[in-house]
Parts: sequence; structure tokens; C-alpha cells
Amino acid sequence: DSDYSNIMYSLIHTILLAKKELLITTPYFIPNSSFKDAIKIASLSGVKIKLLVPGASDSVIVNTTSHSFYKELLEAGVKIFTYKKGFVHAKTVVCDGFISVVGTANLDNRSFDLNFEINAVVYNKNTANKLIEQFNIDIENAKEINLKDWKKRPIYIKLIENVLRLFSSLM
Repeated sequence: DSDYSNIMYSLIHTILLAKKELLITTPYFIPNSSFKDAIKIASLSGVKIKLLVPGASDSVIVNTTSHSFYKELLEAGVKIFTYKKGFVHAKTVVCDGFISVVGTANLDNRSFDLNFEINAVVYNKNTANKLIEQFNIDIENAKEINLKDWKKRPIYIKLIENVLRLFSSLM
């Protein structure tokens, strides 16, 4: 319990430290503007970013809200993959094959500010390599979202996503 969003700050710091690659896995991706902007800044600075999210979530509302963020991340060069072999529930970030963040926090405001969460930041190449190996296994069971196809989604789907996004700070 803290007056500061320590988990969010540590994740943003990790993202902004990246020079080469970020691998992010999360079951719930509803970033606030600071977190989203950090990912975009890193990607636009040349960091290769892969984001793995569920193809099907245990919450249709959360999953649909998550979709409202994909277009701008894809346009910034982030590669987004949807896991197809069940529900991905891992919460990990691997930065440049050395820094790993693992814990209970999802990438949403509830985890950053309301819930009692805990993350470990590990500075160890062996730990990072194990997480990279698992990430690559998971990617084999995922489908990459293509920006061109993503933009072709029906207008009513985009409308629903954007309406739900208005309430994203509550999710």
C-alpha cells in the first residue's frame, strides 16, 4: 500500500530503459496514458516490442476495451499477438534479455492503484532467458494482429471498443 503507483512506475522505468527488445505478457491490457505513451516512445525509438494478450478473455468487456488501444500501438510499431491455446494469465516483462518483471499486477489501473499487487524486478540473464524461452513457446500458439486487417474491422465493433474505452480508468 503506497501513495505512489510504484508498480506502474517500475514498469514504465523498465520500458524506458529498453534499448533493443521488450517482451510483455498480460491477461488484461488497459493501459493508462502514461504507460501507453511509454510503450509508444520505446517502440518509436527503435525498441522491438512484442505484446502477448489473450485471444479470448474471461471478461468480454475487458477484452473489448483492450482492443481499443491496439491500433495506435500497432501504428507505433508494436507487434501484438493473441494467445490461442487457452487463456494466457502470465504477467511478465522482459527487457533486453536481462531485466525481468514478474508478479501479480495486470497492466491496468486497478492493478496500478487499487488492488494489492506485488511484482519482482529481477536483474539476471538466466531468469530473463527462461522467460524469453517461454514467451517464444507462447508466441508459437498465438496469432499476430496485422494493422491492415485490424483497420478493416466493422465500424460497430470499433464504436463499442471506443465507448468502453471511456470507462477504462474504472477497469
